[in-house]
Amino acid sequence: MSFKESWQQQRHQRQQEIMQRQQVVQQELAIARQERQIKAAQLHADLSLFREKIIAENHARRAESQKFQVELQRSCEQLKTEVQSLLSVARDRRQAQAQELAQQLDTFVLQIQQETAQCLSIATAERMLMAQQLKKDLSTFVEALRTDTQSFLWEMGIGHQERARQVQQELAQNRTIRKIEAAELRSKLRRFCADLRKEVWGGEPFTSAHSVTVSNSEARSNAADNACASAPSIAALKSIGAFQYGDAVAVIPAKSTQPLSKEGIAYEKEVYNFIHQAQGARLTQIESSLSINRFQAVDALRALIKKGLITQRDRIYLTQEQISHA
Repeated sequence: MSFKESWQQQRHQRQQEIMQRQQVVQQELAIARQERQIKAAQLHADLSLFREKIIAENHARRAESQKFQVELQRSCEQLKTEVQSLLSVARDRRQAQAQELAQQLDTFVLQIQQETAQCLSIATAERMLMAQQLKKDLSTFVEALRTDTQSFLWEMGIGHQERARQVQQELAQNRTIRKIEAAELRSKLRRFCADLRKEVWGGEPFTSAHSVTVSNSEARSNAADNACASAPSIAALKSIGAFQYGDAVAVIPAKSTQPLSKEGIAYEKEVYNFIHQAQGARLTQIESSLSINRFQAVDALRALIKKGLITQRDRIYLTQEQISHA
């Protein structure tokens, strides 16, 4: 049996089952409808009886409320008379208590004034004595502070001079070390350029049509000014295909740089996925996590920025989705 025939057979079975279920549901709905009609008739009868009962109870409550209102009016009149009598008695009592409290308050105020005057006189005398003592203590403290400050400044001056000497010595040592490192880097760069020239051009002489010469004095001055910049310069020469020939620096034509650009752009997907998962990352994090060099990471980030997939904020690279959520 083919798949189509089995499917048609199953479809026919499903249609029959649906029809049977519809018949069963219709029967159950008819039974439920009859039951609801019977319950509705019963509820209507019960509701009519309940309505008659409520009407009778309302009549009884109205009669009781009328009686209660009459009794309430009588009790209100009695309460009014009693309250008026109580208020008159309380008013007389409050007046008598107010007079007594006024007399007590006058005597208390006079007593407080006398005690306050005595306390103020004692406090002024004590403050004068304390002020004289504080002046003496302050003068002694100022003299001691002046002597301590002068000794501290003298010690600080000696320490600054000693530190300045040490810093000058360290700067001289670092300057000599940087000169030595720069000389070593220049020698390494010359050897690398010679090897690269042999690999690219073989035994043929170097032609000026495929190179751009730069004076050797500028390269030496840049290497001496900043030794740390020499390592990126070597990597940059590797990335663009440049080498040194004699006293000049040559740049290989654009054809030789195409494979390197493709290799750098190949990390776009990995860089984008890492930034998306990390919700923002720095350049050093991308290099260490993906195990790629600085130029591959920079090429991939530059390509993603040109495509509008990521942006840079405070040296942190973010995707457009993360910026929209932020």
